[in-house]
Amino acid sequence: MPRRIRPPSARRLFRFVRRSPNDVRDDVQEEFAFHLEMRVGDLVGQGLTEAEARAQALREFGNQTAGADACVREGTTVERQRTVARLADELWQDASFGARLLRHSPAFATVAILTLAVAIGGNTAIFSVVNALALKPLPVRAPEEVVRIYTGESRTSWLNYQDIVRQSTVFADIAAHTGTTRALTLDDTTASMAGETTTSNYFTMLGVPAVLGRSYFPSDARADVIVLAERTWRTRFGSDPSIVGRTILVAGRSFEVVGVMPRGFRGARAPGFVSEFWVPIDPSQSRRLLEDRGRNTFEIVARLVPGVSTEQAHAATLVVGKRLAAEYPETASRLALSEVFRIDGIGGFRGMTKTLAPLFAFVGLMTIVAGLVLLVGCANIAGLLLGRGAARRREIGVRLALGAGRGRLIRQLLTESLLLALVGGVVGGVLALWLGGSINLLVSRLPVPIEFDLTLDRRMFVYTLALSLLTAVLCGLAPARSATRMTVVPALKLAVGEHDSRPERQRMRHWLVVGQVALSCALLLWAGLFARSLSNAHQVDLGFDPAGVVLAHLQFDDEVTRSGAIVPQLAELQTRISGLPGVQAQGLGKIVPLSFRGREETPMRTETDPLDQRGRMVLVNRVSPEWYQTLRIPLRAGRDFTGGDGVGAPRVVVVNETLARQFWNGNALGKRLDGAEVVGVVQDSKYWTLGEVSRPTVYTAYLQRPEAEVTVFVHTSDVAGTARGLRAEIARLYPTMVIDVQPMTEAVGAALVPAQVGAAATIGFGALGALLAMMGIYGLVAFTVAQRTREIGIRKAVGATTSEIVRLVTFGTAVPVAMGLVLGLGVGALGAFALGGFIVGVSPVDPLTLAATTVLVLGTTLAASTVPALRAARVDPLRALKAE
Repeated sequence: MPRRIRPPSARRLFRFVRRSPNDVRDDVQEEFAFHLEMRVGDLVGQGLTEAEARAQALREFGNQTAGADACVREGTTVERQRTVARLADELWQDASFGARLLRHSPAFATVAILTLAVAIGGNTAIFSVVNALALKPLPVRAPEEVVRIYTGESRTSWLNYQDIVRQSTVFADIAAHTGTTRALTLDDTTASMAGETTTSNYFTMLGVPAVLGRSYFPSDARADVIVLAERTWRTRFGSDPSIVGRTILVAGRSFEVVGVMPRGFRGARAPGFVSEFWVPIDPSQSRRLLEDRGRNTFEIVARLVPGVSTEQAHAATLVVGKRLAAEYPETASRLALSEVFRIDGIGGFRGMTKTLAPLFAFVGLMTIVAGLVLLVGCANIAGLLLGRGAARRREIGVRLALGAGRGRLIRQLLTESLLLALVGGVVGGVLALWLGGSINLLVSRLPVPIEFDLTLDRRMFVYTLALSLLTAVLCGLAPARSATRMTVVPALKLAVGEHDSRPERQRMRHWLVVGQVALSCALLLWAGLFARSLSNAHQVDLGFDPAGVVLAHLQFDDEVTRSGAIVPQLAELQTRISGLPGVQAQGLGKIVPLSFRGREETPMRTETDPLDQRGRMVLVNRVSPEWYQTLRIPLRAGRDFTGGDGVGAPRVVVVNETLARQFWNGNALGKRLDGAEVVGVVQDSKYWTLGEVSRPTVYTAYLQRPEAEVTVFVHTSDVAGTARGLRAEIARLYPTMVIDVQPMTEAVGAALVPAQVGAAATIGFGALGALLAMMGIYGLVAFTVAQRTREIGIRKAVGATTSEIVRLVTFGTAVPVAMGLVLGLGVGALGAFALGGFIVGVSPVDPLTLAATTVLVLGTTLAASTVPALRAARVDPLRALKAE
């Protein structure tokens, strides 16, 4: 007898009873043949010969082939509709039956749904950040047409911008914008706002109208108008609908509010960065800025002419840039390296990837951690379903005996898993929305305004649904296949409530426990490393000393800066500061190290670098004389800046040891960097993160190119008294300026935020993974006790003590726990080497963390196995033997 070939597993699983088109065609042909023979018989009865009768019948029936084809098409359509209806009916039956079973097992359903909700919710929350950073398009009209013009560096001058506008033909419109911080005065109180100064065509180029009032237009000649962000209107003005037309005081000047932009609009800024207002560039107050081709202040954003690709625009802009670089070699040489790229999605971070690399790496790490928690949750649910399937072996055996196919039963069991996953996905989605608010609350602690758009959208919905379906397959398929792989007769002989004791089922549960322990062990190891890093962060050598330093962040009016009046005003302020009690040193700086208050990075060339090369990327800070002494940064060679290094004097710079070593093998004095002479070398210090490797850093003389935003650093023996004195002196000299004074130790505390968030997230996920692993081990031991009830009863009947029974049961988990522990420590240690940028002052294979993780895992697994073991020790021997 030939062997029957079984269809593939997937076809058995999704196979439904239906007739194929060939079956339909055979039926039609048989029906035609029957009616034809009946007609032939009638004609023969009327006196015709059989040949004449058949010919007559064929003429009457006409074209049988065409008629058969029409019937086949109609029959196939009907059969398809019946199949779909039958599929829907069977799926509804499966879902209804599964829902009834879950309703009758509330404890199991609650544990499973909550486990999946936390696992899916954590993954969805992390995905919402990825979605906000990289997937959501720029909130403007036709975002695929909006590009950024990168002029060899992120910013360029006003004159370069105007030349690009005049000479470019591939852009429908080109706008310029730059970030600014200004003081808003309301009801005698002053608060700082972060916004943008833009060209008058900024909003029309982006194509986004205001939701209240209007934006300013290219035809507007006024410079005293302001457009507010919806967030500013809501939080600072209480969503006042009469705000349009109202005059407000910003940086000591009166501005008329002409409109409010829609919620979520951020202009052309990168995702997450917030603008609270927009004001037009005022040529009358920025004359010196606009006439200096070497002052790179503006970012350029443009809209492509319809039909022009980004590559074509890049080629055309490069031609214009090279032409301008040849015409102005001293101030516009970088235009020869111009680029054009889209800024929707991840393109919005172009030019900031190095700055934000720690953020992207951290999001990637959290994605991996959340994925591990999901796997632990799936293993836990798979263990629960495996035990549930073992308890239902008799039921499944009866179904098989009555003729149910194995694929049909697997589909039924998978439907139950899908119900759990979908409900868990819904609860997890709600949890993800709550976690999104917590994420924005955490980033609000940063000194720069950042807010992620974590609202639910189509991508998040699809992701959550897909994750729920994947979870249903991961945690349900193996238990469903195992539950239906049985011989019918032995299954029917099981008593009601008796468990399946097949060895392969026990092995599967053991491997699930191994996986849970391994993954939770890796998570706990990482959590321990983050916690240790957080505790060690306070002892990291920063390269400077923030203790005893008070910071005063100042934002001058543009006109004060452009006119040059800022230098004597700052000199006057420093003279007054020197008279404050306890002041020992003071200096000016643009960027506060480790505070996330700005980061400047630019390519620079030495005198030996080819002119056609971009140069090497270096970090830049602008500082004044005595800034190094104020922060106790040692001078290794050369000299500090002096009062003579001002506007009009030869350009000079000071470099750190890393730059001197990488560029000139340590001999940097007298060398030239981008045309400026190196006059000093200082010790390396932390710039952006606590865990960073020292990078080449250049310090330029602030007095040679003063900027409107500057920070005063004051080293004092009386922090509180100096802070009060600073506030008073600033308020006396600049009554309309926002007064932002704080100890430097608080500002540097922002560098701890990544470590704090990482520690909180990994500790939370690690604790959750350990809890799920405990549940898995508890389920394994409880299942083992249920299988060995008779054996335990016999042992107690012959004199076994309680301690011996407990050891017997708990030692059964020793092998899978030991395997999971070794595997988890190995995987966790390997993964820990990738955390080098996040953990500070601790080795990835830190012995204390490894030991603590081992003890914690062993302790939790012992606790999880003790409860069912004690329950087994209380088994009544007589009742156990009678039950068998």
